[in-house]
Amino acid sequence: MLFISLQACKLTDVTDLKPENKLDESTVVVDIPSAEKLLAGAYYSLRDEPLANQTPIYVGLMGLNVTAAGASSNPYLNNNVPPNNSSLNSYLYGGPYQLIQTANFVILKTGALTLTDPRKAQIISEAKFLRALGHFYILRLFGQFWDMGSSYGIEIKDIPNSPVAARASVKLSYEFILSDLDAAISDCPEYKTGVMKGYATKLAAKALKARVLLYKKDYAAAAILAKEVMSGPALLSGDFVRLFTNEKYNADEVLLASITFANNNNIYFENGKSYYWTDGGYKFTDRYTELLRQDARKSIIVRTPSDPADLLKWHGNGKFSTGVQGSRNDTEYYLRLAEVYLIYAEAEARRPGGNLDDALKALNILHTKRGNPEVTASGQKDLLQLVRKEKELELGGESGEDWYDLVRYIKNGDLQATAVKQSLTDENKLILPIPQVSVDASNHLIKQNPGY
Repeated sequence: MLFISLQACKLTDVTDLKPENKLDESTVVVDIPSAEKLLAGAYYSLRDEPLANQTPIYVGLMGLNVTAAGASSNPYLNNNVPPNNSSLNSYLYGGPYQLIQTANFVILKTGALTLTDPRKAQIISEAKFLRALGHFYILRLFGQFWDMGSSYGIEIKDIPNSPVAARASVKLSYEFILSDLDAAISDCPEYKTGVMKGYATKLAAKALKARVLLYKKDYAAAAILAKEVMSGPALLSGDFVRLFTNEKYNADEVLLASITFANNNNIYFENGKSYYWTDGGYKFTDRYTELLRQDARKSIIVRTPSDPADLLKWHGNGKFSTGVQGSRNDTEYYLRLAEVYLIYAEAEARRPGGNLDDALKALNILHTKRGNPEVTASGQKDLLQLVRKEKELELGGESGEDWYDLVRYIKNGDLQATAVKQSLTDENKLILPIPQVSVDASNHLIKQNPGY
């Protein structure tokens, strides 16, 4: 496995970002094995610190489920992140672009091979899946993804070391991401049960496309694709706790996760999730622990060294309390089948002419699978709120999905911002600022987001 790393608190101009350890234009790709090594470098980004740990943590802090002590957390907790924030640049912006840059090298170098091996097309399509994933991270965090008429999309990187370019429109940003996912659906390997879920597959690409379509508000297409993913071969786990403590990236509910190794129990190597969630100061909010206590999934609340003796005030995150192979490192669940059920439920509820009974049925399949009784909804509005709550209960403390849902629900008119979080007084702050170092390096060709 070839390593790619970003140093914490290091300001990086992503307009000129190069993979380390010779994963650049000097890398010789002469056959499929050497192309595989280059692809391994791209996959490494999925388990490296920026994407596997820090981005989920900081996005979680912006929402309602995660809290932490310390000055570095305050801008995110208070939804007032300045453009010169070092974590913003090193992790949330730099991490996805590092993945994109390496994926672009894979696409370029492998595409230049003159051979007929079918693995060539698979390698390229896997890299396109990773490139789509990276660009969608940037769009959700830094672009006005809810407005197809907005010029505040993302800077698209489609070749390695590409010259700085102005931000594409939101519409063009979606088109580029969806084009990559269509290629992945066409040529990626098939999803297999009983194996590690650390690699791009046709099923993972369909699931990610369903998520993208939901954000794009193409609800009919999102519902169709999500239902296709729900038909298998992936299956919902029968034991919610075992999923996180034992099965991890081997679970057949997982569509994509990072394959993480013990690495001599070094708590600072790679993502260190179990360290951060038991000793590192990150924990569930009081609000979220109370929400969980009404649900069978409350078993993921665990004790941490900073928790009081009172059992009702434990805040630890049982999803990451047990590291891989006994280490303090753990996986990041980029896509789980559970989310796809909720994508379907929301998309079916929102699409014109949608079947609310079918949407509720999908939600209840997941809700009862987790040991809860069925729920009922009195109409579309009530159902949509149930979907958002179910996503919190199911995905909370993983990847910050509750924050992305807050933004979507606010922009769709389903929620009033300050009613759900008092610090959300400025809707411009529903997306993050472009790091100032990248704006300056582009000579302001890259436009800063409004309000910053």
